[in-house]
Amino acid sequence: MKLGTYLQNKREKSGITLKEMERGSGIKRSVLQIIEAGDLTLLPEPKHTRFLIRKYADFLNLDAEQLLERFQDEIPDTRTDNQKRNQKSNQDLQYLKKVLFGFITMILVLFAVWLVLLQIGSQGDIFETKRIYETENEVTDLTADKEEEEEAPEESPAEEESEEPAEEAEEEAAEEPETSVNFVNREGNTLVYNVTAPEELTLELSGNESSWVSLTDDLDNNYLYEESDGGTFDIDPEAAVVNLALGNSTSFDISLNGTSVDNSQRGDTVTVYYQFNITRE
Repeated sequence: MKLGTYLQNKREKSGITLKEMERGSGIKRSVLQIIEAGDLTLLPEPKHTRFLIRKYADFLNLDAEQLLERFQDEIPDTRTDNQKRNQKSNQDLQYLKKVLFGFITMILVLFAVWLVLLQIGSQGDIFETKRIYETENEVTDLTADKEEEEEAPEESPAEEESEEPAEEAEEEAAEEPETSVNFVNREGNTLVYNVTAPEELTLELSGNESSWVSLTDDLDNNYLYEESDGGTFDIDPEAAVVNLALGNSTSFDISLNGTSVDNSQRGDTVTVYYQFNITRE
């Protein structure tokens, strides 16, 4: 018997519905269905499988460690995923090296061609500059006298006008986009927010007591996965979605670039999942 089938049988024998299981364990219904289906690799975060199994087992008063040991062959191996990611990174690095080598080679070839053309031109007087027409001495003197008679103050207003737009452009460039955090909806125990922020984004957690915390993004960056009472985390500039799970959310405050996150929608729920959809300005 597989782990998912075993857990489902235990739940049904206890007379507990999926809705009651979701409310009591803090695990979303869709995740519960994946666990009971048996293919744990389909979980949104397979590396959190052991934590989810413990939550499921604790709600049914089962021995979680015994279950994990008994069905250890079904638990996804996070080391394999890490090896695959490392292999892909190495392939990308090799491709980048090839592109850079090709680009440098092209630059060197163009430089060599330029030197050859320069040498040929200097020997054949190809690049010799010639005047189109000869200017009379009288015309040249008259032009010089007119240039000396021009008054310098007449040019100062134009210079002042050109400086003002430059100062305004610098002030506009100095303005940095503000960070906004807007609540969208609640899906079970998951609170969804839309975030508009500059490229640099910092998430800050502050808790009154230590709790289990998981902070990841859609690029597989794992910022925190342990018991913690908070901290400050710089989010990857390329990340579009940031996922935060708090085992004891009622004791934590969250802010993004100093902008506080509205937690009024979490109510009295203890375990809460946050999904931040990020738009960069």
